[in-house]
This record gives sequence, C-alpha cells and structure tokens, in this order.
Amino acid sequence: MESICKTKNLTKKYQNFSALDTVNMNIRKGDIYGLIGENGAGKTTLIKSIAGLIQPTSGTIELFGA
Repeated sequence: MESICKTKNLTKKYQNFSALDTVNMNIRKGDIYGLIGENGAGKTTLIKSIAGLIQPTSGTIELFGA
C-alpha cells in the first residue's frame, strides 16, 4: 500500500533538549492515526516538522512518495 507520510530517524534538538529522538513512522493511504502523549512529548514538534514549519536537526521526511 502507498505511503503518504514516512519519517526515518527524525530528530529535533534545542540546545541540550531533545524534542524528537529518532522518530520512525510510516502512515499508509487510508490509515487513521492519532498522536497522544504527555505535555512536552514532541507531538507539536513532529507535526510542525512534517508541515515544514521547523527544520529537523537530522533525519528525513517523505510525503506522498517524494
């Protein structure tokens, strides 16, 4: 099945704080996902990285196979 969003080793660091630490995920077309977690878990940072609003420190983001 076709992937619409795929991350590989996505990391975002702010000085000495790691907001995302090697996030790997694969969302396939037709799947439904929810992001849950405590405050400060990195949910907003992940979404902002995927949307291109912030630049990840390392790792890759693939949207719609590109």
